[in-house]
Amino acid sequence: MSERELVAKAKDGDVAAFEALYRQHEKRIYGLCLRMVADPSRAEDLTQEAFVRAWQKLSSFHGQSAFGTWLH
Repeated sequence: MSERELVAKAKDGDVAAFEALYRQHEKRIYGLCLRMVADPSRAEDLTQEAFVRAWQKLSSFHGQSAFGTWLH
């Protein structure tokens, strides 16, 4: 399934689709957080928080960029 399709399904409340997006992007977001805080445990927490907020704000993603760009 394409990223665009996963986003559309996730916007409709499909948790499995959002989990697939999470799996595709978690390492990149974790890496960013780790560079920012230099603490693996804190970086894990921040990564989770980023995805919680992404889920909450997913309706504001309009597809004008890649999902990963929006998330980053």
